[in-house]
Amino acid sequence: MKTLNECFQTETKHKIYREEEGKEISFVNEQYEIVCDVVPIEKCVLTGKKDGRRCDYLFLFDKAKQIYAILKNKKSLAYYVELKGILLEDACEQLYNSIEKTKIQIQDFEINALVVSSREYVPKYDNTDWNRDLIRLIRKQTQFEVTPHTINL
Repeated sequence: MKTLNECFQTETKHKIYREEEGKEISFVNEQYEIVCDVVPIEKCVLTGKKDGRRCDYLFLFDKAKQIYAILKNKKSLAYYVELKGILLEDACEQLYNSIEKTKIQIQDFEINALVVSSREYVPKYDNTDWNRDLIRLIRKQTQFEVTPHTINL
């Protein structure tokens, strides 16, 4: 397992995005450029079989690195993202495992978890063990969305 610092790539743009197999996540601010450290969790941080299932990306919006005060009174934001087809319970497991193994490295960040799904109908997902554990872990509702998904910062 590598550290997050060994794997991130810093981007400064109005739109930070990643796409896989037709699913896209975008973070947008039309007025100001956003500074984001993009960490490919699955392809760099947790690559071995012993690391277990893992999500696709981690997007870090460090308040101290922002050129403009786009986060205002908010904490630094971390978004764990899984770009998924239809297996939403698997996505919860991937997010949970990724957060568990890396959260110690981003203690000052407010953690969010997103599943970008190709499903138009999202079944009742909040009754699964992984989802309950994930909600307890980050104390927020995990968001399941239809692609493309955009977060305005």
